[in-house]
Amino acid sequence: MMNYMKQAVLSLLLLIAMPSFSQVIPVEPLTKGFFGTQQTMTMLYERNDAELTVVVVMGHPGHFGLKTGDTFVRNQTANMMRGLTYRQKIKANIVILDNPFPLQGIGARSSSDHIRRIESVVNFYGQKFKLPIWLFGHSDGSISVSEYLNKSEETRKSLAGAILSAGRDETRIREDWKVHALVIHHEKDGCDVTSFYGAKRYFARIKEVNTGNSEFATVVGGMSSGAPCSTGFHMYEGAFGETLGLIEDFIARNK
Repeated sequence: MMNYMKQAVLSLLLLIAMPSFSQVIPVEPLTKGFFGTQQTMTMLYERNDAELTVVVVMGHPGHFGLKTGDTFVRNQTANMMRGLTYRQKIKANIVILDNPFPLQGIGARSSSDHIRRIESVVNFYGQKFKLPIWLFGHSDGSISVSEYLNKSEETRKSLAGAILSAGRDETRIREDWKVHALVIHHEKDGCDVTSFYGAKRYFARIKEVNTGNSEFATVVGGMSSGAPCSTGFHMYEGAFGETLGLIEDFIARNK
């Protein structure tokens, strides 16, 4: 508990000490989908010396109601990933994707509407910054990332790399992704649908077919607390620094 408190205080001090470049930016969908043409709201944490952009797709429910004028996202994964903007091995912009409505069930993660929204955000920020794009998905978001890469040669070419974090056991790899891919998982993840064994299984499939560099990273620190699928080891509580370090090292080796 003491280590977790120290980490929380340090994260707060960093947020206070560092200049903020956060803003909410709506992104138009590429095409009209089943749910119409609702914009996809994104939170951009911008770094003026950035050399890459990481687009973050959150776990369940994938929707948190971003509004114009918001300056931060009330979500553990978003707060952890914002920490990458303060790292020195890599210099990254962070983009948090907010689906305009809750994604009910894992089937929604492979829906054409959801995948088109990811594609529109990737294309928008690729054109905005002219920097390599990495796609990060946590928990249910791992399915979003895998289905995006499974979709087409065009979606695969839009990314420099992919990160599947605390992913669902149902994550499927059907194509040669041709991207650098990191699977990161806590060894004590207690969520029944995001098992460490399941992550090892789908990583083996990535390793088998992917022609990009594929690595598996294990998080060992942190703490257990509350519901196992929304707190504790599954959310890297008390291990944000360790988790970001593993992600940063992988990107630095493959950027």
